[in-house]
Formats: sequence, C-alpha cells, structure tokens
Amino acid sequence: MDQAERLVRDLIDHVWNSGHLEDIEHFFAPTFDHGGREDTPEGIRQWHRDDALTWADARWEILALTGDGVRYAVRWRCTARHVGPWGPVAATGRSVTWEGVHFFTVHNGQITALWAIADVFNKALQLGVTLVPPEAETEA
Repeated sequence: MDQAERLVRDLIDHVWNSGHLEDIEHFFAPTFDHGGREDTPEGIRQWHRDDALTWADARWEILALTGDGVRYAVRWRCTARHVGPWGPVAATGRSVTWEGVHFFTVHNGQITALWAIADVFNKALQLGVTLVPPEAETEA
C-alpha cells in the first residue's frame, strides 16, 4: 500500500468513522477542489459538523479501493441513524444504509481534489419518502 492510499484509508478511519475533525488539515491541502468548487479544511470540517446534525453514529465501510499513486476511487457503504432534517424530510430515528463512491486526488501527501456521489434515492426510500414524479405536460 502506497502513502497516498494510506492517507485515504486513514481519512476514512480517523475522520469519517472516528470523528477526529481537529485533524482535517493533516489530510487536505490548504485549498482543494471539492466537487468543482474551491474548499478549505475548515469548510470540510463544517460540512462534517452539519452532516452529523442529520446522521448520527455513521459508520463507513470500504467496499473497494483502487488507485494509481495520485488518483483513488473508493466505493463505500455507510450506515447511520437519521436524527435531524434531511432537506424536507424530518428526522425519523431510522437507521439506513446507502452506498456511494468518492474520488480523491493526492499530491505531496495531501488531498487536492475530492468528488463524490451517493445513492440518495435508496436512502430516501428507506426513510419512507414517497417520490411523486411531476405531471407530464400536455400538448395544446
């Protein structure tokens, strides 16, 4: 396992699973690309704080991790308890499990880019959300 892969694995274990937000600067460059926008370690720290208001007891499991020394893809599964509002969905207290992927770019021992996608459709269904498609427009 190379240093960059170890950095990604340690981020998931130390920050995502153990909640050591005070150590975020160890993992991220002073500014980095976060899904196409510039972010900072303080910005990602605040994102984690906000996320914890919605999802308690989050546990992230690495399902697959691959990389080339610079770019890494992590497929993960997360289980958490819904304790606060998630958009328009009030807290349900339910535990839900969803999967997603994160893509990381690592340079000089720090994450310089991060992009993610998650299966929010499955998460919504587990919370009992009823999805109603918009009515089709009719031709006049």
